[in-house]
Amino acid sequence: MPKLRPQPPRPDRRRSIRGSFSWIDHRFLREGFDEGLTRLEKLLYFVLVAVSNQDGVSFYSDARLAELLDIRFLHELEAARNELAARDLVAYIGGIYQVLDLPVGSPRKARESSPPLPDHTLRSSSSLPRVRKTALREAASDLESVKQLLERWGWGKT
Repeated sequence: MPKLRPQPPRPDRRRSIRGSFSWIDHRFLREGFDEGLTRLEKLLYFVLVAVSNQDGVSFYSDARLAELLDIRFLHELEAARNELAARDLVAYIGGIYQVLDLPVGSPRKARESSPPLPDHTLRSSSSLPRVRKTALREAASDLESVKQLLERWGWGKT
């Protein structure tokens, strides 16, 4: 027996495509491409998806993105952009962003199929658990923000 499709609570307000549109590939969540990203990195990805054209290209400036995302310091946007680029989710050249088609391999499947490290193996920073790496990245960003605030207020200047 076929499964019944859930009905929307507000059928009078079904979304329809008018003009341009965007989408988030379900694989982004289902296959773990979001795992280990900070809140800001996820938000930047979602905003870039929302404002990009059919080729995934966005012409939004860093200043406009910082305004949309309520980012006070440019290094926070740069760090989020760099992480998304390192994960092959976006490309960025000369002020132009492109949301890329998701890579073929699933990060979740790759982690599940890789053998665990022996207990005696020394762990490098690249082998830290994703949650730990995310916390370290956020801490570094927070320290940089504090440093910039102190400099703005005249602390540390001679």
